[in-house]
Amino acid sequence: MIVNRHSFKTLPVRSRQAGVVLMVAMIMLIIISLLAAITVRNATSSEGINANLRQTQLATQAAETALRYCEDAAINLVNEGTGTFAFTSPSGSAISALALANVAASPALGTTSTAVVTTNWDTTTDNGQLILPISTVNLSGVTTTFARPPECMIQRAMPDVAQSYLSVLTITSRGFGPEVPAADNSRTRPIGSEVWLQSTLELQ
Repeated sequence: MIVNRHSFKTLPVRSRQAGVVLMVAMIMLIIISLLAAITVRNATSSEGINANLRQTQLATQAAETALRYCEDAAINLVNEGTGTFAFTSPSGSAISALALANVAASPALGTTSTAVVTTNWDTTTDNGQLILPISTVNLSGVTTTFARPPECMIQRAMPDVAQSYLSVLTITSRGFGPEVPAADNSRTRPIGSEVWLQSTLELQ
């Protein structure tokens, strides 16, 4: 009797674990990529917010500088002082010293003050707006440079019939951030950080 002997070879079974590991690795890679993108976006947003805050702070400083400068100029004018406070008119004319002609008239009863209307500032028409020297904000030793100087408006709040001068003045100032470009020839509305301040001077 002839016996046929057959040898059986055990074939390796392909493991499914490799495919599962690959899928898990891909999912982890996607999650890490998303987290990285969110981190970058948050960092960019934080930088933008910090930059905006910094520009607003600098615009506030410029407005405060203009307010003090114009208050001192008004006090000097009323007291007939010898101080020199130079300005530039919106048309570009130099004002070597503040005069009564540079003080805006008091608003008529029931009307809006000239100083709170933006179109009275953003024009070459002289409505009483005064442009400070750029040197008042671009100080030596300071790295920040402003392209547009701050402005102010000195307005009579009420007439003083006893004198040719004024008894109550309203001082309005506005300052710009360093990102605001210099005013164009038409003095169109500025784009960027802008801060307005106002004070009242009662002079006796």
